[in-house]
Amino acid sequence: MTPVRRAAPLAAFAPACLAALARLAALACLAALALALAGCASSAASPRPPLAVRPVAWPAPGELGPVRAVADDGDRVVLFHDGAAAVFVNGALARVERAPHRWASAAVVPAPDGYGTWIVGVDAEGRLFRLPSRGAFEPVADLYGLERAAVRAAAGLGLGGGAAFALDGEIAVADGERVTRYAAGPLAAFAAGGGRVAFALGGEEVLALDVAPRALRSYPLEADGPAPLLAVTGAGALLAATPAALYAEDGAGVLRLRLRASAALHGLAVSGERVWFADGGELGVLDAAGTRATRGARLPEAGRLIGSPSGDVWLLAAGALRRFAADDAGAGPAWDDIAPVFDRACARCHRPRGEGGVDLSTRAAWASLREAIARRVVEERTMPPPGHALSEADRARIRDFVERLAPPARPGGARPSARP
Repeated sequence: MTPVRRAAPLAAFAPACLAALARLAALACLAALALALAGCASSAASPRPPLAVRPVAWPAPGELGPVRAVADDGDRVVLFHDGAAAVFVNGALARVERAPHRWASAAVVPAPDGYGTWIVGVDAEGRLFRLPSRGAFEPVADLYGLERAAVRAAAGLGLGGGAAFALDGEIAVADGERVTRYAAGPLAAFAAGGGRVAFALGGEEVLALDVAPRALRSYPLEADGPAPLLAVTGAGALLAATPAALYAEDGAGVLRLRLRASAALHGLAVSGERVWFADGGELGVLDAAGTRATRGARLPEAGRLIGSPSGDVWLLAAGALRRFAADDAGAGPAWDDIAPVFDRACARCHRPRGEGGVDLSTRAAWASLREAIARRVVEERTMPPPGHALSEADRARIRDFVERLAPPARPGGARPSARP
């Protein structure tokens, strides 16, 4: 893959020809050969309890028609409908922005100057638009140095900032100072994160571009078809899924088989520290210990997954959107289940030595104060205090978390008090 054009700073974008990266390509081929000789090792997972998921309530935006795309930055969620976009802030519907576009995809990406993030949508004609906090959609392709190129998808690069764009036969990387465009060929799949861009051109390999050193790597797959689904974790680990199998890159840079599909894999997404997949009508998660999947969930078998910084996942199928959170079957809740809510709504006052005077930054603290939290947040609704927002979705997550923290009921129905 050769960069075909590198721009001057975005403020004065002007294409300039670059020499071919022949030596880089040769090194990439050697790396690919080494991986091919090593093969894609498979890892056997020990039996684990099934995954339990719970739907997360989400307000309906009214009669806007099918959802085409979703962008979620944690505080803001934008649902893209044909001709409109519904904007939610902290779980509440803030506004509906009308626009005569048929949306194809959406993303959260760093602003062109590197300051802040933008929610962008790509329409069916390949045009890139930003939805500002206030006001109408704005075309922004020129601000990223994309000129008149048709954009097919966008993604944030995570580590170090910057954004990546899938174009017709090219990949563009904008780092806040310049844009570099790489000739790639027709893209069958595209993803970015952790300072890397992953893509597939069809065939039995996946390619990954490490943006900072401009190093290209090739990952062969077993002969079960091309990889139609790709994702990259925040740490830069590559994930690839064919209908038959899920692969994940390990610390040695080897793409390892992690799961053989029970039905057919049709969804893959990174949500914060959690990796989600969809296998037939079931949802699953992948972590260091292996994989877990639901049993009997009977979800749509043609839906796609969209990640959320909260750790939840969106399932979009036939224009219908649902949101799910993970729960350990038969076990108490993990801190990761409530940490995103704590960061959004509680950390300002209840971090260690915070102004609220009560440290709630650990699972143990929530367990010891679960009754007080339930009373003030869920029953009396006096916390957080006025002026501090808490969405109904987050309030429901707090209620669920503290309920699952409670010990099993004693005979006769009495529970031990959480207070000394």
